[in-house]
Amino acid sequence: MVNQNKFDKMINIDSLFNLFPPSDDGKDQVTYIDFADKPVYKLGMYKKLILNHINFRKKVISFFKETNDELSIEDMERAGAFVVYNRAWFYIKNIDLNNDDHVESISTYGDEKLEAALELGIQYFQSSEEYERCAHLLKIQKKVQEFLF
Repeated sequence: MVNQNKFDKMINIDSLFNLFPPSDDGKDQVTYIDFADKPVYKLGMYKKLILNHINFRKKVISFFKETNDELSIEDMERAGAFVVYNRAWFYIKNIDLNNDDHVESISTYGDEKLEAALELGIQYFQSSEEYERCAHLLKIQKKVQEFLF
């Protein structure tokens, strides 16, 4: 014999789903938020790409040094850096220091790692003489530093 009190305390599935009534038109509505357009996402992707590139590069180069003598390690480093820094630029190029939401994201998300990633980007784009990019990254770096110190 089953204790009825035990089942009375269990969740009633019908009541649970009634907490989420269907929309007026009879179809359930789903809301999607696209975070890819948010400045905090762009700052995070920039930082992640640059900092992960350093670790990944070390592992890949040590792997290929051991397995294949014909590959040029310098060419692999240059090609990898080109791809990573240009992809990272794609995320950070639209950060606007005149936009309060963007500045708020920098104040919230800015840390020593972001500052280091920005410095690495500046150094890379200086070596390829892309000074407009350097200037943009430097402005963001200075804003990060304002909030750090």
